[in-house]
Amino acid sequence: KNMGKIARVLVICAHLLSVSAFIPASSLLAQRTIRVVQPSGLSSVYCLSEERRKALLQFGILATLTAAQPATAFDNAIAEYSKFAKKPKRRGDAPKDLGVAPRSINKNSLNADPKNFAGLRGCDGKTNCFSTTGDDLMEDRIQTGQDTLIKTWVPPADDAAPWASLVAEVKAYTPGQGFIDGGGFKVSKETESYIYVQFEALKKGYIDDVEFALSKDSSVQVRSSSRVGATDFGVNAKRLNYIAAGLRKKGWRIEDITEKTHPDYFYAATDAADQTFDQDRRKGSELQNARLERPSMGL
Repeated sequence: KNMGKIARVLVICAHLLSVSAFIPASSLLAQRTIRVVQPSGLSSVYCLSEERRKALLQFGILATLTAAQPATAFDNAIAEYSKFAKKPKRRGDAPKDLGVAPRSINKNSLNADPKNFAGLRGCDGKTNCFSTTGDDLMEDRIQTGQDTLIKTWVPPADDAAPWASLVAEVKAYTPGQGFIDGGGFKVSKETESYIYVQFEALKKGYIDDVEFALSKDSSVQVRSSSRVGATDFGVNAKRLNYIAAGLRKKGWRIEDITEKTHPDYFYAATDAADQTFDQDRRKGSELQNARLERPSMGL
């Protein structure tokens, strides 16, 4: 009899785990029935008796369910997110080597000496990332893709707590500014010298990984990168420039990311925005109501 009950529980769990839905622990523990909506729109109703709830806990499946891929946005998402909450999401996987770790630059350079240091991850040459870690010379950086190097952020000498100033500015970020990050953001890790924040796109749930690390000289290392795609439609530049603007008002020295500093990045972003059918990707740009003029291939 007990084996039969366990078998039924496992069948339910197998189905729940196959559905990309987020089932809060509170719902599983408090409700007697759970409706699970699948991406196809079909739904199933499951009875969760006290015995079944205990069985879920006993087999450790409850923890697995509550850690499954969430279908909800972060708490500070804009109101419009509710329109897209049930749409399939493309969050991607975070790089496994985030954080401050031993890094090397100039390894293959002919004109710069190799350097080893503790710092943030560099970029992979795609136009969807910026980092203060990268080869010193432009000629070396473009061997593996586009130039994505930015300078470290420097606080004013009279700021007695520069790290606190930066963290406050990051946490004061406004989701939806510049028509980006409508899914909100959350701080995934924070220490006295490092902060890792995830930002979510409004419609498709793309997750960008953003990190800041305090160096011994009080400058701040920065990395902002998308997990998927060859371009980010300018999102990472908008995000960093927005945070940087708030810090500049407090005396920080931060170079703005512009078409002059990173022309290839902006060319790729503009080209992608021009070709997409997603109107939201063009909001706030010169392409909002127009397309680029391209050479005619006709005879």
